[in-house]
Amino acid sequence: MWLFLFAASRVVVPRARQFASVSGLAWEDGGPRISLYTKEGCTLCDDAKDVLAACRSDIPHSLELVDITDEDNESWWGRYKYDIPVLHIDGVYWAKHRITRDQARAALIRATDARIAGLAFAPTAGEPDAARLEREQRSGRTDDDGS
Repeated sequence: MWLFLFAASRVVVPRARQFASVSGLAWEDGGPRISLYTKEGCTLCDDAKDVLAACRSDIPHSLELVDITDEDNESWWGRYKYDIPVLHIDGVYWAKHRITRDQARAALIRATDARIAGLAFAPTAGEPDAARLEREQRSGRTDDDGS
């Protein structure tokens, strides 16, 4: 009976509640807005944040951290759970995994120039979508073009 009571009293913590959220504005310097899709303990995400911080004095930009494990970010979890860090500039996919300072500077310059010209930042090909790939695997499709 005691074993049953112990087992019945166990609490399962949902994925989003296991760690504190890392979502929030890291800095606001004007210019292009970068969204860094991340989660607690992601060292590659920390590296990306450090690269972007190193560019702050040269090219003003803002950095928003989006914790994909937050309950209200379930769609981002579905897309990016295997590929963080994922980065957007002004709401458009830019990069995933590792970025260099030169890559960040070039993208920030392109984004700044696009803003000045009244244009949108051009998305980069290859945006990850784990949910789509999982659906394709379940349905037996394995092609890369989504057809």
